[in-house]
Amino acid sequence: MKIFISHTAKDKDSYIELINSLREQGHTVFSIYDIKMGENWINKIKNALNKSDILILIITENYLDSSWARTEISSAIFDTNIRILPVVVGDLFLPDYLRGFVYRKVKTKEEITATVLCDIARLDNVDDNNTLFKKRAVTPGEEDNIEEKIEILKEALIDNQLTLVCGAGVSRDSAIPTWNELLVNILNDVYLSDQNLNADSKVTAETLLSLMPQSNLILGKYLKIILKDDFDRIVQKHLYSNYNQEREFEQSNIVQGHEEINYALETSMMKAIVELSRPKRRGNRLESIITFNFDDLIECALLKHHIEHCSIWKEGQIYGINALPIFHVHGFLPNLKVVDTPNLVFSEEAYHSQFIDPYSWANLVQLNTFSTNVCLFVGLSLSDPNLRRLLDISWRRNQRCKHYIIMKKIPQKNRTSEIVTMLFEQDANSLGLNVIWCNDYSEIPNVLFSIAK
Repeated sequence: MKIFISHTAKDKDSYIELINSLREQGHTVFSIYDIKMGENWINKIKNALNKSDILILIITENYLDSSWARTEISSAIFDTNIRILPVVVGDLFLPDYLRGFVYRKVKTKEEITATVLCDIARLDNVDDNNTLFKKRAVTPGEEDNIEEKIEILKEALIDNQLTLVCGAGVSRDSAIPTWNELLVNILNDVYLSDQNLNADSKVTAETLLSLMPQSNLILGKYLKIILKDDFDRIVQKHLYSNYNQEREFEQSNIVQGHEEINYALETSMMKAIVELSRPKRRGNRLESIITFNFDDLIECALLKHHIEHCSIWKEGQIYGINALPIFHVHGFLPNLKVVDTPNLVFSEEAYHSQFIDPYSWANLVQLNTFSTNVCLFVGLSLSDPNLRRLLDISWRRNQRCKHYIIMKKIPQKNRTSEIVTMLFEQDANSLGLNVIWCNDYSEIPNVLFSIAK
């Protein structure tokens, strides 16, 4: 039988022992150490992988951190003819794209050889041949060890080492426009007022993006130039336009004349964030919140529940020891009030300025938090180049996946959706993030509530 063993150089001892044992039993095992000087080792590996009957994955913490190992996995999974046996060493989270295979768990590296030899020997048995090295059905919730991950996040919360990192997705149910919608709404405001055109002439985000995919970069720069000193005010107006309409509707039951500035539209997401932020008897609350959003929806929710907090959006700001810091790393534009120097990272040049300045307060806050805390990412897509850069720096320092991101899983209807899911999880792992998959966005608050319990 032709066998390919995928491993990392750091696990060479276990690899060599397994190779020798398999060869003693008459199997043909490809070894990268047999490649001669001057040979194209990449082609050698690819050819050997394509010709092999079985791929054995020695999955250790070193393995999951290896980009080359992830490449070998991808190549093998897309080849439907090869049988795969993942051997998981120690207490690791097996990536979702591998949990669909029958796998073995061993406590130590010393158990690898005996376990693999036993499984390969069983292939002569007809019944075992139909179950070993095959894909299997995965039960809901099992595919990403969600309960185990929630327990780890609970411990981090109790130890006051958990940071919530929020993107635009946390505001999706709060009548806050998406980034593209915000830009187009501001453009329409300027365009219609300047040229007295009727509502039928309005630009839509869909039309603009279909004709000009890079429009969000160009529009941000253009709008900041033409609006000048009115820029922050106009952004604030359109950021909260729909939110305030919903808010006024909800406030219709409040006694007339009673001003409730701290009143917030409490979506399930905001309620879940409040619970995470609330000090508990058996432990602490969140250590901090990092948000890429301009809005103060989180602050309004915390204020309503009398949870002490402090918004930070520029260098030099300080907060009390009992206050939960909320770092607005892309600037802060609260509703119903004006702040000096909102520091909005809105246009292309502002973003580039933050990106190239390694000592900007926002970069330092993120890098320090990613390096010291356990972070839970919610409402983010991992497409921000600066965020990716900072996560990569943190991962290189720690060399382990200690952060988590909640993502909606693409329905696995075809090969393309399987590939997209696998590549996203591999990419997240390469940045130090474990993925918690959910079937719908509505499930995300429930995950947060489970952590807060």
